[in-house]
Amino acid sequence: MNLSERLKSLRLEQGYTQKELANKLGIAYQNIQKYEKGIAKPLNKNLENLAEVFQVSVSYLMGETNIRSSNRINEIMEQLSEPRQEETINFAEEKLIEQNSENKIIQLRSSLVSYEVATEQALSAGLGEGYTDNIETTTVYWDKNIDYDIGIPIKGDSMEPDYQSGQIALIKYQSCSDYDGQVCAVDNISVGDAFIKCVTCQEDGILLESLNVELNQYGERKFPDKKISWEDNPRIIGKVVAAFTPIEINNIF
Repeated sequence: MNLSERLKSLRLEQGYTQKELANKLGIAYQNIQKYEKGIAKPLNKNLENLAEVFQVSVSYLMGETNIRSSNRINEIMEQLSEPRQEETINFAEEKLIEQNSENKIIQLRSSLVSYEVATEQALSAGLGEGYTDNIETTTVYWDKNIDYDIGIPIKGDSMEPDYQSGQIALIKYQSCSDYDGQVCAVDNISVGDAFIKCVTCQEDGILLESLNVELNQYGERKFPDKKISWEDNPRIIGKVVAAFTPIEINNIF
């Protein structure tokens, strides 16, 4: 219920005509008409006077709450025993926490951006995953807005710490890298593998480098550089413009 509806309801409830109410406030009755039609709002002073006439809080008059007066709450609290007062306060605090949590969820939901992600494709940060142009997608959510063409899941940990397994890589389609070492999605068409790697195009092929320099038990790199010959017909799918862990909206709404 908004101000105009609540004002009219209170006036009729207490038996005032518009002129009688205006006289009590010392204003023209046309003002009351405008308030009730919603084409004008009372000044703060008139709001307070109206609330005093009807013996309600300004918040109730404005339609912001269904509790008529804070005095009513105080009256109830005074009649309760101390244990019940404590229970009432605890209950009210729980409700306030619940309300604040709901408000945060609403704010989060309004800020989420949807992304289309390939459902049966993956970019390997390891040994290689298949990639095709026939892409079926599903929708995931993030709280940042990035210009992209397709999202593809990452598998493996060779690009840690910047790109982690389970994240979504956002790809902007282009057929070549902008500079040596740029992080790109690369398709090794001849064997059906696709990678997310640092890419350098050389005379004899594409060099794929990992960010993760971890060593194995023999002191060798777990993720050595990989070279794909031009004869194997590799292609750059596009550059990686961002990577993120999707926000699971089913867990918060």
